[in-house]
Amino acid sequence: MNLDIHICPTNLLTQKQQQELADLTAFCRHHDGTDLSYPTDEEDLTHMLGYLPDGRLAACLTLIPYEETLAECCAFTHPVFRRQGFFSKLLEEAISQYPSVDLLFAVSEDCKDALKVLESMEAEKDSDEHMMECELNSQCIAQQSGIADSSFHPFSLFRTSETEYVLYRSGALCGTASAEPVSETTVCLHHVEILPEFRNQGCGTAFLCLLLPSLSENGFRKVILQVAGDNAPAMALYKKTGFSVTKTLSYYFY
Repeated sequence: MNLDIHICPTNLLTQKQQQELADLTAFCRHHDGTDLSYPTDEEDLTHMLGYLPDGRLAACLTLIPYEETLAECCAFTHPVFRRQGFFSKLLEEAISQYPSVDLLFAVSEDCKDALKVLESMEAEKDSDEHMMECELNSQCIAQQSGIADSSFHPFSLFRTSETEYVLYRSGALCGTASAEPVSETTVCLHHVEILPEFRNQGCGTAFLCLLLPSLSENGFRKVILQVAGDNAPAMALYKKTGFSVTKTLSYYFY
C-alpha cells in the first residue's frame, strides 16, 4: 500500500527534527545490524525529510558536498515504510535541486535492503572500504613485542604531538602516522605512511609493533582504522600485526 509523504527540505535542522532523525536512524541501525551514522550537526548539508500525513518521520536523506559535481548521499527509511517509494521521492527532490551533481552512496554489506535499492537504481559499484580493529590486550602486546624483537634494523618511535607519531631507522625518518582518540579507551589510526625509499623493508611492521604498545601504555584498549579494499599490502600488514576486519562499506556512484 502506497502512502502519501510530505517532503520538507531544510538546511537547518530544528531541535525537534534532530530528535526525530536520531530516533529514526537508531531504529534503522538496530533493524539492519549496522552502525552507519546520519550527519545532523555538520554545516552546508541539504536535508530532505519525509513525513507521513500523521506527522511521523518515515524517511530522510541528506547530501554531503565533496566537490562542485560530487556529493555523498546518506538516507534512511523506516523498515515498516520501505518499498513504498519514499526513498525514490526524496531522491527525486534532491536531484531536482542539484541536477549536475553525481551522488556517492556508502552502504554496509549487511544492509540487504539498501543493496537491493542500489541494484534497482543500476548504481555502479566503485570500491570497498574495510573497518578494522585491534584489541590492545596482553596477548596482542606480547605478539607485537615478539615481532619487533626479531627485527634486524634499529627502529625508534617518537611522539611529536598529541596525535602524531614518527618512525626513524638508523636516525633517518622513514614513517609517519596519526592516532586520533575517539573515546577514553579507543583511538583511530590514520595517515599511516612509510616514505617511498623505505617501503618493502619491514618498516611498516616495525612501526605498528612499536606504536601499538605505546598506545596501550597511554591507556588505550582498542585501535580502529579504515583501509581500502584493494590495498592488499596494507590489509596484509594490519592482519599480521593483530587487526581484523569488523565491517565492510561499499561505495556506489549514481
